[in-house]
Amino acid sequence: MARTYKLHFDDCFDPVKIEKLSRLLPRTYAALDELAPWMKGKWPTRVHCMSDGDIVKGRKKGAGHGYTFHDGNEVWINPHMTQEGHWLVLVHEFLHHGFPDATEPEINCTLVPHVYKQVFGKKLDPAWARQHGIGSPVEGVGDRSFCR
Repeated sequence: MARTYKLHFDDCFDPVKIEKLSRLLPRTYAALDELAPWMKGKWPTRVHCMSDGDIVKGRKKGAGHGYTFHDGNEVWINPHMTQEGHWLVLVHEFLHHGFPDATEPEINCTLVPHVYKQVFGKKLDPAWARQHGIGSPVEGVGDRSFCR
């Protein structure tokens, strides 16, 4: 039997983008649950908007797209990204919960592409993903992975 998940977004997110993202959640959760069955469906339930200060601070490290804390039930995402970026970064941050010891390259170059393939049925293009918020925008910037 399929699990029912509740995911709440702060009001600062564009409701049209969140509605489109919400349609992808059943397949996304199915892929995440298959990849990390030990989570037993206990994924974060709240998505907060990153503050402008957090975005600027993150951009200095080649990031600024999102963050999370392993012991919490929340993630923070840059509300100014595309709907595709929201999905990619949401999956990235959820994977930090499922795989707390995974490196940024593992998450960005292996795990996110795996979930993407499960949900969309095609290979994730790393250049496209970078445009929408996964990894460093260019090689050698900050401490984030650059997938080829």
